[in-house]
Amino acid sequence: MELISILPHFHASLNLASAVLLFSAAQAIRRGDAVTHRQRMAGALIVSAIFLASYLTYHAVVGNVKFAGTGWVRPVYFTLLITHVGLAVVSLPMIFLTVRRAPWRLVTTSSEAHRSIARLTWPIWMYVSISGLVVYAMAFHIYPPLP
Repeated sequence: MELISILPHFHASLNLASAVLLFSAAQAIRRGDAVTHRQRMAGALIVSAIFLASYLTYHAVVGNVKFAGTGWVRPVYFTLLITHVGLAVVSLPMIFLTVRRAPWRLVTTSSEAHRSIARLTWPIWMYVSISGLVVYAMAFHIYPPLP
């Protein structure tokens, strides 16, 4: 199997890892464990950066992958895909802003400034991670591309 052909599966694993890290980071901060929260958010950031680089490389080489589903599932798939991609684009600057406002940084930053943007960023980032898994399942397993 050619390396480029396994990238969608790799991307799905990165989306899953990101969702797990985001969920566990939220649980950690709810418990008051800022160290674990910081470590898991750093992990989610790294995993998401690897995903973005690999995803852009994949689509630069392969181009668009035609969705093979027909009928009513097409508008469902494309609605999910459009919201996934749109929110992924929106989330990127939000993630950078959230990290920039993190109170653990060397620059004095308010925890409330971080919390206020994180409350918006986290659910969008989580949606992007989970919807990426659904898009992957639909495009590569439920309705696999035609050869």
